[in-house]
Amino acid sequence: MPLNLHKTFVVIDEITVVKDAIERVIQVQGQILIVKAGDRIVGICDSQSLLMQAGKLNQAVDYRTDFILLQEKEIPDSLSTDYAYLIVVDAKGMIAGWLDRKSVEINFLKQAYSEDVRAITTDLEAIVDSIYDEVLVVDANGTILRVSNRSIHNLWGVEPSSVIGENILELEKKGWFKPSVSRKVIEEKKKTSIVQYNRFGRRILAVGNPIFNKKQELERIVIASRDITEVTKLEEQLEEAQNLKEQYRKEVDILKKVHQGKDKTIIYQSERMKELMFSVEQVAKVDSTVTIYGDSGVGKELISFAIHQLSARAEKPFIKINCGSIPESLLESELFGYENGAFTGALSQGKKGLFELANEGTLFLDEIGEMPLNLQVKLLRALQEREILKVGGSRAIPINIRVITATNKNLEEMVADGSFREDLFYRIHVIPLFVPSLSERTEDIEPLVYHFLEYYNKQFSTKKHFSEDALEILRSYPWPGNIRQLQNIIERAMVVSRNQVITANDLASILETRKVQQRPVEVHSIVPLNQAIQYTEQQLIRMALKKYKTLTKVAEVLEVSQPTISRHYNNLRQIIGMD
Repeated sequence: MPLNLHKTFVVIDEITVVKDAIERVIQVQGQILIVKAGDRIVGICDSQSLLMQAGKLNQAVDYRTDFILLQEKEIPDSLSTDYAYLIVVDAKGMIAGWLDRKSVEINFLKQAYSEDVRAITTDLEAIVDSIYDEVLVVDANGTILRVSNRSIHNLWGVEPSSVIGENILELEKKGWFKPSVSRKVIEEKKKTSIVQYNRFGRRILAVGNPIFNKKQELERIVIASRDITEVTKLEEQLEEAQNLKEQYRKEVDILKKVHQGKDKTIIYQSERMKELMFSVEQVAKVDSTVTIYGDSGVGKELISFAIHQLSARAEKPFIKINCGSIPESLLESELFGYENGAFTGALSQGKKGLFELANEGTLFLDEIGEMPLNLQVKLLRALQEREILKVGGSRAIPINIRVITATNKNLEEMVADGSFREDLFYRIHVIPLFVPSLSERTEDIEPLVYHFLEYYNKQFSTKKHFSEDALEILRSYPWPGNIRQLQNIIERAMVVSRNQVITANDLASILETRKVQQRPVEVHSIVPLNQAIQYTEQQLIRMALKKYKTLTKVAEVLEVSQPTISRHYNNLRQIIGMD
């Protein structure tokens, strides 16, 4: 950094009187007198000292000798020397200028400060250029003052130096990017973050920080911009992975919501089933006879086994028999056993019946409504007397068992028409339990799906799963065959599907095969007629929309006008929140 030498000075001989010196100073407007003795500089007299000698006009000028004489390159070494003035000469010894001590120190302070600022500026520029973000500085009007050299070429497609002096608000109008974070900071006078899109379709995260002066007026805006296009893609992939993780967590949580007894599992999460299982736990504490009512395939046997497992008889036998699956001629001997020689073909040693085999445990009589009337009498006696008589026997055998029955029929109606004994009905109907059909507890469909999925994946050594649209079909299907049908469909889908993901198309082909043999509309319970009509309309519209996608095609298939189908569709959206 060059020194600012004072150039105004007057050179006089040491014999020059004060009067002449004053005239010389006034003439050239010099600031100091440099006194020479021949060619040698011997002293200095500043203008203030000269005025103080005004009373001695005819005397020689009085001067001071605390000065040094140096070339300009030697000045830095002079700070350790004590002097009042510094006279600078060139290489030929000619006077180039002068400085007082204070000016020398100020010059060197400025030089040191300038070097420090330059070093800090260099460091800051290096830091700004090395960080990932693009950094811009604009003034309060949006004029670009400074730009980092890192990535603006990528974000804007131009060289950094070419935008300095441009107005960033005008660049927004030209479509370089939108919206402008600078405009928002200028309007709101606070730190602002936005996501903007540049003219190349890239997503940019821009953060604008306002800088205010002492009067709290906006002076600068520092903007940090980052291309988050790839980050956004990663976030989307992460979100997809998180959703998949959540789906797996949901599957695990659902599979934990089970009531398990040895190798039998009841899976539920619906309120209806929670209430039923609460009743099961209460019933299991006593030995009262239980009759389980429910449609075919709802899991009546599992409920009976749960009662057994929760009871004090859990470690004793659980014997089951389907009364409708054994011929009437054999059912008696199966239940009560027979003595040797009781009938032709009988074993010589006789045979224990199921009542004896279940002694101290539980006997489950499924499809009790199928039991012949003549056997109902014998069953009634066994329940009342707690003893049985084998076929061909004459000695009563005491029994200590719990009897659980189940049926998918209305026993009260059978009593009324004489096909079921009234006294037996009241004996087994002590504690009735009603298992809801799968269509009445749709919340249990999904956990059951995951359970069967896990079961068959393990059995078939596969890792298949259902797509979301396939799950939606399973959730919305009426399942007239209940859990048994659901299990059958899932097993079939896992066998016939070729891919790891079982789709809605895979399920549709399986379910359509069954629908060929079904009536188009089935009624499974009594509801008000208007409600049934409305429900049927909703099902038809949803089914048609899934298949044909457009209301025009749906109207054509359902053979109604488009305004009619539009009205029904809008009503459906309001009722069930359909998108």
